[in-house]
Amino acid sequence: MNVQRMPASGWTLRLKQTPALRVDMRGITPGALAALSVADIERLPVGLGNALVPLGEFFRIEARADASLVFDADLARFDRVGWQMDGGLLRVQGNVGDYAGGAMRNGEVRVQGQAGALAACEMAGGTLRIDGSVGDFAASTLPGSMDGMRGGTLVVGGNAGARFGDRMRRGTA
Repeated sequence: MNVQRMPASGWTLRLKQTPALRVDMRGITPGALAALSVADIERLPVGLGNALVPLGEFFRIEARADASLVFDADLARFDRVGWQMDGGLLRVQGNVGDYAGGAMRNGEVRVQGQAGALAACEMAGGTLRIDGSVGDFAASTLPGSMDGMRGGTLVVGGNAGARFGDRMRRGTA
């Protein structure tokens, strides 16, 4: 049986305005967005404080020719960028907040800026590249957990904060 697959499409998200509160980007990954339309992506819920709001309130969404997900913005107030990512390429042309690449299993996240605390925490695979510095507990454990980074690669072009690699089990940082 010959099954036709739709080619994965990529997206560029451009920030409309910086939010007043921190935004939880959990679930916004290249794989999750690949088969969606612009309207579907705009409706995806993200956490803002203790409420869920549509992703489209923060970003203008444009299609790309390749299958990558690109954030053309400073995401310093956006946490969990690339959280639990399991494949694909995610690029951020600016800074990211806390937990960047946390619990990642596969794929690549490239940050052309700095990252907050807990970057690559409990990462199991893939690659996280940060051109600038990272905050405390990079390649470390989540609060209350026993094991830190378990696999994958973390590359930091700048300085690392306190407790870098704390309880790291495997991988390369």
